[in-house]
Amino acid sequence: MKKIKRNIFIVAAIFIICNISAQTTDSLETAFRKGRFYTGLSGSISSTTTDAGNLNSKTTSNNFGINIKSGKFFKNRLLIGGIFQANKISNSGVFTKTTETFYIGPFSNYYFMDNKTGSLFASLSLGYVRYKDKTELNQPETNLALQQFSEGGGLGSIVGLGYSYTINDFIAFDLGVNVNLFWVDIEQEQIPNQTITNTSISSNDVSFSFGFNVILDDFFF
Repeated sequence: MKKIKRNIFIVAAIFIICNISAQTTDSLETAFRKGRFYTGLSGSISSTTTDAGNLNSKTTSNNFGINIKSGKFFKNRLLIGGIFQANKISNSGVFTKTTETFYIGPFSNYYFMDNKTGSLFASLSLGYVRYKDKTELNQPETNLALQQFSEGGGLGSIVGLGYSYTINDFIAFDLGVNVNLFWVDIEQEQIPNQTITNTSISSNDVSFSFGFNVILDDFFF
């Protein structure tokens, strides 16, 4: 966990240094201009099936995710705002497992290039994450059914790098890669044992994202 936290601080330091050292111009070439408002929506969906023929076992995993961002350019190419992210992972097989995470917090994007067609950008966010998990083990031959419920909250971080392609000065399409890092304190309840334990978990997830964004000179209202 210490190694993961150290990596976050390193990425954050690089992000801040890039912001300070990069020269912000007053050019109107870029769509990412000071004073403009930004609203973005991105999502992801994937499904994986693994069939272990020798073991007569099949496992299916489905992953769904949605991201909503909104903010304002306080300087040319410097965006600050808020983000909400929701993810759900479902696994079926010998174990049936459903995991949900909800993340909310501030974020900052920095766009490195000053031109009309788009820019490479880096993104950083630190916020609060809520974690829920339900795991079931069913063994029909023994009529045994075990369940474990886990729930808790903690610190989350999202670090991203991508490219934003702009169209007509107010529409942008983002393609990038994100690293989600979560540290959560959870309470676990096992049924039918009726035992409750408290523990801490950490997780990291790397995902590719594709988003649609609107950039306006005035807010919607």
